[in-house]
Amino acid sequence: MTAAVTQLPITTIATIAAAEYRKRQQRGQQIVRNRGMSIAEATRHLRPWLAIACLCGADLAELAQLLEDRRAVVKSPGDRRHGAEGDISPVDQQEREARWIVAEDVCPREHWVPILAAARDDAFNRYLAAADDAALTSAAAALQRICLHLAYDINGHHVPAYQAAVLQKDAA
Repeated sequence: MTAAVTQLPITTIATIAAAEYRKRQQRGQQIVRNRGMSIAEATRHLRPWLAIACLCGADLAELAQLLEDRRAVVKSPGDRRHGAEGDISPVDQQEREARWIVAEDVCPREHWVPILAAARDDAFNRYLAAADDAALTSAAAALQRICLHLAYDINGHHVPAYQAAVLQKDAA
């Protein structure tokens, strides 16, 4: 007799990034309501997470007009600089390019990479302190998936590895 396998829902990277943005947006709104910071300051803190969500393919209302405007400009069917013929459809390539440009306009990669890496490291550290907490496990896993998705950049602004893992490897 075989045990039934529980199928976990498949969550896309876009959904994960959108949820991360919304979570931070709600936290920012609460801080603003409690007069902990101004709306402008809260918006500034959210910009890196909006850029991350954009690059992950999230469909957020805050990105809709920016992406629509950029899609109207990005018209380069057949551009295959990033792969062999047939790897990426022209429509997918245009979408990637539009999202990359919008994300850079919202918040440059060199600014959000250390923020994302620090959030991931903090989530892993909290998870390691209380590994039986499902919410901490989920938060650490979500941020790690985003980091892996956005890990490499042609300009060298890579998302670094989890720092505790780097320190352990160096000590060995």
